[in-house]
Amino acid sequence: MKFYEKIEDFLEDTSFRQWVLKEDVAQDKFWQEWIASNPSKIELLSQAKTILLELDASTSNWTKKGKENTFQAIQGRIDISDEKRRSTKVYTYTSDTVGVQNRIRLILGLSLIVSFSFALFYVFVTEENKEAISVVPQASEWIIKSNPKGQKSTLQLADGSNVVLNAESELRFKSGFGQLHRDLFLSGEAFFEVASDSMPFRVHSGDLITTALGTSFNINSYQDDWVQVQLATGKVRVINVAKDNQSLELIPGEEAVIGENSQLKKGKFDLDKAFFWKDGVLVFNNMPFQEVVRTLERWYAAEIEINNFAPKNLKISAEFKKNTYLKDVLESLGYAYNFDFSIKSKAVKIQFKKSE
Repeated sequence: MKFYEKIEDFLEDTSFRQWVLKEDVAQDKFWQEWIASNPSKIELLSQAKTILLELDASTSNWTKKGKENTFQAIQGRIDISDEKRRSTKVYTYTSDTVGVQNRIRLILGLSLIVSFSFALFYVFVTEENKEAISVVPQASEWIIKSNPKGQKSTLQLADGSNVVLNAESELRFKSGFGQLHRDLFLSGEAFFEVASDSMPFRVHSGDLITTALGTSFNINSYQDDWVQVQLATGKVRVINVAKDNQSLELIPGEEAVIGENSQLKKGKFDLDKAFFWKDGVLVFNNMPFQEVVRTLERWYAAEIEINNFAPKNLKISAEFKKNTYLKDVLESLGYAYNFDFSIKSKAVKIQFKKSE
């Protein structure tokens, strides 16, 4: 009988990879029985499963940057200090004393062989200056929901959870959601209303993993180096995989933000004024002007050009009711913040007036 004592034991096991990546029915019975017989190792198994799912998700657009981000995140989770391992009794990632990077690359290569054949493995182990190979998963493997600029959508997931997906955002999850797993991968912004279930509901966004059971929360991950989680109801746990699995628990009205130096910080926000975007209400609360421009571009599928410099450190506060036209928004902002504008189709030009 094989013993599973560390993360590599799962990742190197063919039956485990088939169970996670291929939803192999023949393997499901074995692993369900194994989980029932080894409750103390459920967290370790969950971590290994998350690594495979993250890796699988990232390969649909396997750029050099994407490859490095995935590798660094996984290495960071495996490379936990000896001191932390001694101070806790839960099972954590371990690394060999020699060549941890080679070890991880080998394990990931084996996982990729199962999912996408030798082509993707070649991408992972080739030299950094070689062009990456793009491999698209089979349609039956991943379900992808995405919105272009200017469009929002509401989704009901198989487990009964509801998601409001913002413009220029993408949500992806593996087939079998709600039965074999509840892991989703978000790029952009979404509001989640999670149905109660014994199976953890996890949203992967940048370096953060948000875990919830029967709750509602908002995640904004438009920027590569900034992710925000705001809790509306219930309770969630937010894990920062970039910093040794640093974690925070939130209650309604609290937020977790990862930004400068990849540090995870807790703060508070106004519940009464949050999440208006999902109801079509446009709100700027002391927002930097450049971020206002990016928001308007997403909201209205517009391209905005600034013909001269905006006043230094300009921040915008305003609120616009549902279905307000772009022209009306710009007229109001222009009057309040001293700029002229022109609109031709979806092309917008803004010209700040000279101070008198």
